[in-house]
Amino acid sequence: MSRYSFLFSPRWLKYIAMTIIVVIACIFLALWQKDRQDQRQHEIETVNANYSSTPVDITSILPSTSATLDEAHEWQQVSLTGHYLSSDTVFARNRTVNDKVGYYVVVPFELTSGDTIALVRGWIAEPDQVPPTPTGKQTIDARLQPAQDGSEDNNPDGLIKAIDPARIPGMDSAYENVYAEVVHTGNGSPDETGLMPLPKPDLDPGNHLSYMLQWFTFGIMIIIAVSISARRERRAAAEAAAKVTGDVEYVVVDKEALGAGAKIPQPGNRYGRNRLSSPGVHGRDEAEEDELIEDRFRHS
Repeated sequence: MSRYSFLFSPRWLKYIAMTIIVVIACIFLALWQKDRQDQRQHEIETVNANYSSTPVDITSILPSTSATLDEAHEWQQVSLTGHYLSSDTVFARNRTVNDKVGYYVVVPFELTSGDTIALVRGWIAEPDQVPPTPTGKQTIDARLQPAQDGSEDNNPDGLIKAIDPARIPGMDSAYENVYAEVVHTGNGSPDETGLMPLPKPDLDPGNHLSYMLQWFTFGIMIIIAVSISARRERRAAAEAAAKVTGDVEYVVVDKEALGAGAKIPQPGNRYGRNRLSSPGVHGRDEAEEDELIEDRFRHS
């Protein structure tokens, strides 16, 4: 029988099944973290490529107002000419800048083509502190962002949670799937209008790579732990078998030699090693019994 035949016992089959499940889970989680790492790296590369890019005409990226923004064009700067529709200003709530919660000031901007796009002018702590919106014809550089889903938002008039063109008033012939953030040339301080510029997106790659390595390591450690447990159990079983075998004494009897008058070697009788060396009643009885056995062998 194989030394590892105990692995087919119900107990060990259960252990092995659990090990396989856990290892598969570790591999799945490691690959998921790898996908997150790749996705995050792609986002960082897009920001680095587009954030400080030369502004282009919006129609070169979005040929129609219903077009969707490709991931490769996120943060791309575009040049927009038109005027603000300040009467339709709304405030996107729960926006954090410099660890302070406030509002994004969102204003529809009507292009000279007649189309409109939602522009985030900047951040403000309270809606009643918003500075006046510039009037007249404006040429503005802004960074494109995909529109957010506000279909389930329920906000009072003038407030929004998601920057969704469909939830902003005054958006006739609007770019449906994008909005844009106004480019500020300052160093992060409030601009001439008093609005706080939006911060540059975070470029921290995160801990996805280390998490991936940790999950792979956990899977390998589990396999090693189960293997060590199996080896220890095999060794313990082998030692127990050796101990049982070591306590048994075997005597080879040659019937012909015995018939010629040879004596049976007695390293110890079946009742204990060298017990006959101690005189006593039990010792004499055992000696007599052994002589009877020898006689039977001789006459058989």
